[in-house]
Amino acid sequence: MTTPVREFDRFEELAGTQLYRRNVFAVTGLPTGASGPAVRRHRQKLEARLAVEDHWPGARDVAPAGGYGKDEVRAAFEGLQDPRRRMVDEVLWLWGAQDSDCGCPADVHELHDSAVVLHSRALRAETGDVELPVDQRASLWEHAVSAWGHLLADGALRQHVRHRIRALGDPRLHEDAADDLLAGLPKLLVSPFPQLFADRATAARLTQVCSAWTAFPPFAGLFSELFERAVEDAYEKIHADLLTAEREREAHHYREAFLLLRDRVVPGFEDLAPLRPFVSDWRYDEIAHVVAVGLNNLAVALLGVSVYRPPSPSRREEMVWLAEKAYEIGPDRDSDGLKENWETIYDHVTGTGRRPARARRRFPWFGFLLVLAVVGGSLSALVEIYGFLPVLFIGVAVLGVVGYIVRFLAWLAGGVRDGRRRP
Repeated sequence: MTTPVREFDRFEELAGTQLYRRNVFAVTGLPTGASGPAVRRHRQKLEARLAVEDHWPGARDVAPAGGYGKDEVRAAFEGLQDPRRRMVDEVLWLWGAQDSDCGCPADVHELHDSAVVLHSRALRAETGDVELPVDQRASLWEHAVSAWGHLLADGALRQHVRHRIRALGDPRLHEDAADDLLAGLPKLLVSPFPQLFADRATAARLTQVCSAWTAFPPFAGLFSELFERAVEDAYEKIHADLLTAEREREAHHYREAFLLLRDRVVPGFEDLAPLRPFVSDWRYDEIAHVVAVGLNNLAVALLGVSVYRPPSPSRREEMVWLAEKAYEIGPDRDSDGLKENWETIYDHVTGTGRRPARARRRFPWFGFLLVLAVVGGSLSALVEIYGFLPVLFIGVAVLGVVGYIVRFLAWLAGGVRDGRRRP
């Protein structure tokens, strides 16, 4: 009976920046085609060595620095006995020269092994296992993404995986499981990124790398799911800090509230910037909304206090910073209200009557002339049908009614604007 790869534990065990370090072939140093007596002899050799040494270096040229201890080596050999675990590790390790029995195109093994080496070296560089300048890391990522992307996009791995499952000949894994295994592989390959994005500078640099992965169909849509937890954790921290700042504001501890917003909430929101391409628009806008509201609420509260007690120079700077930052962060749906508050605070604080410059809008001449032409044509038709005096009388009456309506709407809008300005 076929066991779908989605039920394997191996994907979860390998996921992360240690993707290649935990590979059983990296740990044991065995080739991916090793089986039977060859595996047993190599195990006996390593056990004898580890009886007198603390560590074994692992696979030559590819395994990470530091080597492996006795328990890691023993666990790796145990993993080799389960074909469902072994096949995941085989796909993520070197195949070597073409197996005459697998029937793969001549360049598939070479491209696969290049993908493994490049990807593993890029991860080792990002985790500090090897020293590499940033520009060299970028080159590694570029070629690793391209190699894995082309392999998975054209299905070149499927034939080899099915061949290897047949060669193992274990009833616990049917060759049809190759499709499930390869379907789960793209997510495993990009699983290190949530950990790498924990560092803000690294995250900003690797954003383009993530975008390059998504250019290949097998990886499209994966990053939103992978970063969902990271986004949720960031939002929970921002939300907790906002609640604390709100309590400080309600207790009239304005300085403490300001410091929380400036030093924790805003930096926390800015840390989401590298994840922006992989977060849904509605989710990002929702986070931006709550942050902008928190900033704006404190700015308005400080404005209310300043009406009765002139603010100090530092308090003025805080008010303007809060209002400006709220407008900068807030989503489009909040921009009008936040801009009004910013202008009001700016007027009050500076006392100069100057406001932040509004974007000048061009007069819609084309629309104006089009409406004028339509109205003129309509009036000409009505005059021709009913005569000049009746049309003039009705037109004056309509203009009078419209004038009253416009005045009423202007009065209503002014009242709403004053209410929004009022602290």
